[in-house]
Amino acid sequence: MKSTLKNFTFPYTTQILVFSSIMIFLPVILIGVIDAKKIIDTQPYLFKLITLIPSFFAAIGFIYCTIGYHYKSKNGDELKFKIHLESLEFAFTTMLVFFFILVFIFLNFAPVMLNYILIILAVVGIVAYVAGAEFIKEKYQ
Repeated sequence: MKSTLKNFTFPYTTQILVFSSIMIFLPVILIGVIDAKKIIDTQPYLFKLITLIPSFFAAIGFIYCTIGYHYKSKNGDELKFKIHLESLEFAFTTMLVFFFILVFIFLNFAPVMLNYILIILAVVGIVAYVAGAEFIKEKYQ
């Protein structure tokens, strides 16, 4: 069993990541297309299924891709591993700075926006990781 997991290469991570991204936004699209208020009032169980099932598949896909990218970067060459770690460091620092800035701004000027801070930080983190990876690749060229 352990050797089977050790040799598993996590195929199709990019396709699963695209599929999961579509599935996470599917409930929003479906709610916009169908009459959501009527379904919520008449059949709340159906509405919960409409939101639960796609988000469950998206969560499984994101977990698979996270573990897959982790093992691919861990088992890759040393330069890619170093680029990955430095990009994560850059993204974490950027997210931390943005977190403190957003908390200050939202507490004082828009307290309702505190509900959306995780969404904003997720986008900032992804963009910072991708930008950091590109800058760090340039450093090692």
